[in-house]
Amino acid sequence: MKGMDNLRAAFDAHQIAIYFGAVILAGLVGSLFPQAASLELLVNPALALMLFVTFLQVPLAELGRALTQVRFLAALLVANFIVAPILVSVLVQFAPVDPMIRLGILLVLLTPCIDYVVTFAHIGRADARLLLDATPALLILQMLLLQR
Repeated sequence: MKGMDNLRAAFDAHQIAIYFGAVILAGLVGSLFPQAASLELLVNPALALMLFVTFLQVPLAELGRALTQVRFLAALLVANFIVAPILVSVLVQFAPVDPMIRLGILLVLLTPCIDYVVTFAHIGRADARLLLDATPALLILQMLLLQR
């Protein structure tokens, strides 16, 4: 268990460098090896793995803690489902006219991946633990709203 804590601490300490290195490596592989497009099939499993690892950090005993923090939950819901859509509706006006590009921008900005939201909250010294506790509820609500 102590080894795992040390590994987690090392990843936390070098998280930005790891992400930056991964982006640079992906760009290099994509540009140097055009046949790398066949790896596209691995994108969804990789995303599922990232979400799984993120949710492994949620302590089941504290899962309901976020639901008792009414002010936090209200701020989270207002930011995600009112403020962000208003801001995105203003910003999308400056996007290229191509409907597919606009759809991509809307999907990325209106349905942020929970894993990077928690990561950025942690990097920014926010209460990432509380946000992590709230992510299952937030994810379920996002999925329900996307169904409409």
